[in-house]
Amino acid sequence: MLMLPIRFLPLLFLFFTACGDPDAEVDNSVTSDPTTATDVAAHIQGVNERSVLDKDALKAMLPAKLLGMERQESSANSMGVGGFDIATASATYHTGDSGGRRITVTVSDGMGGNLANMGMVNSFTIDSEEGSKSTKTLQIDGHKAIRHFDQSSMNGTLAVIFDQSVVQIEGRRLNRMEDLESAFSELDVDDL
Repeated sequence: MLMLPIRFLPLLFLFFTACGDPDAEVDNSVTSDPTTATDVAAHIQGVNERSVLDKDALKAMLPAKLLGMERQESSANSMGVGGFDIATASATYHTGDSGGRRITVTVSDGMGGNLANMGMVNSFTIDSEEGSKSTKTLQIDGHKAIRHFDQSSMNGTLAVIFDQSVVQIEGRRLNRMEDLESAFSELDVDDL
């Protein structure tokens, strides 16, 4: 079975943004109106309940300490293309030694509410086990989440899907599988 890393989930969201109703009539005419794409983007952006948070607001959601580990690296980016705005903040926490526990948290905002097919994304369920690896669909604080975990390496990912945001937690050499959910619980994501 082909498994894409969780970090490709935002790309999946962007792919579905381009997808429309398969039964809809398609207009293949060419227009020279330069505002058409911007108007469409503004309409889609308008269906969101709130505007996209800026990169600094997302970065503020990432604590200085997570599961007892100090933040070692952080970054924040934002981009706007054709009227679609996306902001991302990321932080890496680790114990300081190269073989120790490591967690990377990425908060992306501005994609989920743009999806014409978001209902489809929220309706799928994945539950599988293969050897020491498992994938499970969860509900965390009322949000759909997908957790991948490998018991042999103690590595895993957790993606929590909000209306227009995704929080992704990637852990290496964790103490236990539940560290992923514990790390999420320490984040201040109320504004998502």
